[in-house]
Amino acid sequence: MHLQKLFIGGWFQRTTLHLSEIWEFFEHGHSNLDLDKKTLSKLREKLDIRQITREQGLLEYVTVQTDSPLSFRVYEDGLIILERDISSSLKKDAAAIKEYYDAQLSKALSYLFSKGAPVPKELANIATILPYIVTVEGATPADAKKLFKEFNDTSYSYVSSKEVEVYRGSNLILINNLHSQELARDIIETQIFFREFKTQLYRYLTIHRLVWEKIEVIKERGKIKGTEINTLRSDLLGYQKTITLIGARINQMDAYLTTRQKIANTQSIDESLRPLFQFKFETLQDTHRYIQDLWSMTREYLNSALEVFTELQQRSTKNTIASLQLITTIGVVAGIFGYLGKETLPTFTLTGLGYFVGLLPLTWLINAAISKLYKGRSYTIKLTEQKKIE
Repeated sequence: MHLQKLFIGGWFQRTTLHLSEIWEFFEHGHSNLDLDKKTLSKLREKLDIRQITREQGLLEYVTVQTDSPLSFRVYEDGLIILERDISSSLKKDAAAIKEYYDAQLSKALSYLFSKGAPVPKELANIATILPYIVTVEGATPADAKKLFKEFNDTSYSYVSSKEVEVYRGSNLILINNLHSQELARDIIETQIFFREFKTQLYRYLTIHRLVWEKIEVIKERGKIKGTEINTLRSDLLGYQKTITLIGARINQMDAYLTTRQKIANTQSIDESLRPLFQFKFETLQDTHRYIQDLWSMTREYLNSALEVFTELQQRSTKNTIASLQLITTIGVVAGIFGYLGKETLPTFTLTGLGYFVGLLPLTWLINAAISKLYKGRSYTIKLTEQKKIE
């Protein structure tokens, strides 16, 4: 068995505009954005770039060769593929390529795109580059089993054609006897895109469950104090921001899927493998539509909760204002009746002034006490329940 190359990769939505920014950073070490020049320079220096080229294909991409036996490509749709020649120790090579991605490339790109719409905290630090993909030649089933064991993994899927054998596991994908490096890259890029697309959809499903549960806990409390209304409403507004940002990400994904599917149709993939790729694309499309519908439900559920708490906030404010109006009215009426029986207007005295000044803090205390009383009042959360269809 001859070990050839080791690959890892990831994907996050990008466009040709972002690729231009990446090229500018890799080539010259600066950005047109308001980013610290020294930080940019240090991050680029750590990438150990020896050579960089910008190339045209079905998708435009940038290729970088480092000073080590490692190179990588960044495509205009955001797909990143790192590859490394395998030395005498596959485990050391795997650790080195992962270290480069985590400590150098990922940090550099994260800083480069740190401006603009913020990434929701639920999507922060989610980068995953596993499994490793290894290309080999002349591997027997026993060789393949040994490699998977080296990565504490087992193969759960096997696909073969006249040109290639593909073993799949959780931590490792093994491609055997594929002599065309171009075809190997095509298969690897598509596999990484499949994995990343599916992983993102699953992540959004998980976030939907978490946000739905948080909203449900708030809505189903039954009663709520006036002092809690603003806090809980702020929490809901925070969830709304997260849902809006992630919803935009989800809606973008379909365009990338369509483009990658068109590219796969033009690749010289063996006919025995092509149905597998087509099935994957169809499955991802169906799953994507499901997540879109689910996200719409989540947005509507959140909006209904916000409407309830907006109404409660208005009721609380209305009650507080009404109480203050009542106090003011009583004071004015009492003052008027007090002067109706007098034949002369009151004269200004220092004693009267002191009396008036003393009334001000007393009035403030009364207003504050009544305001607190109404804010501490419990309000019933009225929910629109589902009606059973007879």
